[in-house]
Amino acid sequence: MNIVISDTTALIILAKSDKLELLSNLFKEVFIPLAVKDELDFKDDIVKYRIDKFDKIRVRDIGDIKILNRIKKLNIDDREIEAISLAIELDLKLIIDERKGRIIAINQGLDVIGVLGILVENYRLDYISFDEANYFFQLFKKNGLRVSEKLETLILEKLNDLKK
Repeated sequence: MNIVISDTTALIILAKSDKLELLSNLFKEVFIPLAVKDELDFKDDIVKYRIDKFDKIRVRDIGDIKILNRIKKLNIDDREIEAISLAIELDLKLIIDERKGRIIAINQGLDVIGVLGILVENYRLDYISFDEANYFFQLFKKNGLRVSEKLETLILEKLNDLKK
């Protein structure tokens, strides 16, 4: 169990789905930058309530302004800028689902994971069953996770390959 940095989208999808515990199975703590916290504070009541109730999330300030200023030059939103900057500064894995942000994070040398990676890891480590993994996948899509047909096929194949 380790610490991870998170962008906004994954937390919103997991909170809407009432599945934040999937993070607890994989990570000791989830650090978020202030821009992510600010966005979460303006979400609907159930998302805000579940995020506030989830005791693994900690707000962390960005200490290295040089990293922040370098990432600001890239064409992404403030939450992604701060999450990527914090992950670089602390040399931690980043939870991020937006395609452009993921590509930038990977190009910056970061190890990234998204909602579906969290789902697959929970299944692989026996925290959830095959049926639960499939159900949660559909639930995440219902709650805003955008997935291409190609990615959906890959994830379902991955789950089937891991099937016990």
